Amino acid sequence: MASISEELGYIIEAIKKKIMLIVAVIFAGFFVSFQFLDPVLLKIKQDLLPEGAILIYVSPVEVIMLKIKMALLVGITLAIPIVCYYVYKTLKVRFGIRDPMKKSHFIILLSSAISLFIAGTSYAYFLMLPLILRYLHYMSSAAGVAATYSIHEFVSFVSILTLILGISFELPIVLVFAVHSGLVQIDTLKEYRRYIYVAMFVLAAIFTPPDVVSQLIVGFPLVIFYEIGIIVAGFIAKRRS
Repeated sequence: MASISEELGYIIEAIKKKIMLIVAVIFAGFFVSFQFLDPVLLKIKQDLLPEGAILIYVSPVEVIMLKIKMALLVGITLAIPIVCYYVYKTLKVRFGIRDPMKKSHFIILLSSAISLFIAGTSYAYFLMLPLILRYLHYMSSAAGVAATYSIHEFVSFVSILTLILGISFELPIVLVFAVHSGLVQIDTLKEYRRYIYVAMFVLAAIFTPPDVVSQLIVGFPLVIFYEIGIIVAGFIAKRRS
């Protein structure tokens, strides 16, 4: 059986062959989204900035660098499905998967993935973030500290949590797809769940601001949707058998 490094080597080679397409999608997403970021930043301020807080910039290039990072994030997000598709094709050949997903099932799965991502980002932006930001502002105000936020730090906080929670809603789809395609067994998902939980909270600590509240907000939904994915994948596996 090939080692993990060998499998990663095959995956990297497959992605290299499509690197021009991936780069083109990233740059297209970057240039198109960059044109609309000024009203987006204003909307974020109107929707999420707690009353009494002030946004400032502390560097002459802070706002433009923020817009560049946000546009690049949009481009990368658009390219991720393409990368996942070619990774799947490579693994399907490597593992000799003979039971490909039917086109109708794939369309249902894709539609569900898009819907769940929208639901996750909407949940983060319209429900979770307003509550958290107001709570954090209240705690700071109670300590007699004025809320003067750097626009880069504030928008980055909002963007990262929104994106990560949108992705966390995709976990059931990812697990169902992996089990259905034969890339992983349902028993393997159950056996290694404790290690995966640890990895999830480590990722939450890496991709969120350095406070426990943010890490828990991101980590717990990942664990919950991982369990949901196992349940759904197990149900589908039983129906197929």
